[in-house]
Amino acid sequence: MVRDDQWNLPTPCPEWNVTEVLGHVIAGSQMAVAIAAGAGRAEAIDVLSTEFIGDDPLHALDVALALQQTALVDSVVDERVCQHPAGDMPGAQLRGLRITDLLVHQWDLARAIGVNETLDPDVVQLVWDDISPMAPVIAQLGVFGNGPSGTVPDDALLQERLLDLLGRRP
Repeated sequence: MVRDDQWNLPTPCPEWNVTEVLGHVIAGSQMAVAIAAGAGRAEAIDVLSTEFIGDDPLHALDVALALQQTALVDSVVDERVCQHPAGDMPGAQLRGLRITDLLVHQWDLARAIGVNETLDPDVVQLVWDDISPMAPVIAQLGVFGNGPSGTVPDDALLQERLLDLLGRRP
């Protein structure tokens, strides 16, 4: 739970404080709902620029996550080619992107407000399996900071290796 005095704290995302990371998660979730329902790329980008956070950020997050879960577990989304701003992709890939985004920002927020940063190891493994093949180009994508540092040993904990891959320096 975020305390009233923590909303403006900086996060590992250099440009965003706690409120802004939460706003990003909410908007991304709402965008995924729209895409899963068949929205085109331009509509998806418009959703990203919409302010969803309102006066009760945690309630807005609960609503967005519930809507996203419903939209992305629907088997119809797996049969659809989704028009994501990053390019066309199958629904399963959209789901994977959202899981990655939620996981890394869970860590960002935990780090910012000083709570337990341990991520679910099964989800860490799922995201690692999905994203690690992109390691050679991940820094070029521009969405994961500077990408991997090259300093985390192969025998480090998987969470540490994943966070490093995603541009975080735990």
